[in-house]
Amino acid sequence: MSERAGSRLPHVLLKAWHAWLAGAFLVAYVTAGEDTYAMHQFAGYAVLAAVVVRFLAGLAAPAGSPWRPPRPGLRASLAWLSTRKGRHPLFAWFAALLLVVIGLAAVTGALADGVAAWLEHPHEAIAEVSLWAIVGHITFVTWMYAGRKWIGRLMSWFASLRLSILPRETLR
Repeated sequence: MSERAGSRLPHVLLKAWHAWLAGAFLVAYVTAGEDTYAMHQFAGYAVLAAVVVRFLAGLAAPAGSPWRPPRPGLRASLAWLSTRKGRHPLFAWFAALLLVVIGLAAVTGALADGVAAWLEHPHEAIAEVSLWAIVGHITFVTWMYAGRKWIGRLMSWFASLRLSILPRETLR
């Protein structure tokens, strides 16, 4: 295996993990009704397994690996705000928030399933918070990677539209 392919493998595996987690969460969220409880339960355990795999892989990952657990910090965030260089600190904050909230939703669901039925309502509430955290994460990532281009295109389109509706001067 080439050095470049070896350096891409952790990123490819992380994308596959994202697909696993996102797909399982989506299925669990959509099938939360009484009629589809078995599918909801299976998907919830798949979410829990994905979070556990991420946690264990993060413990075993070497320094600099994308699998290392995110470590957001206030000091690093403030330093980034003053220089605006390097990776945006909200990536780490969102990753940590999502791992905690989604993991908490999965754990409370598993516990409500077998041990403590009283956790059913907190599980549902945490799952709702998880959904909003996911929407925020998707919005942030989309903005960081494509939003600026879209705004630039939109602004140039508006500029060309404005120029096309202005009256043209006629030459005599």
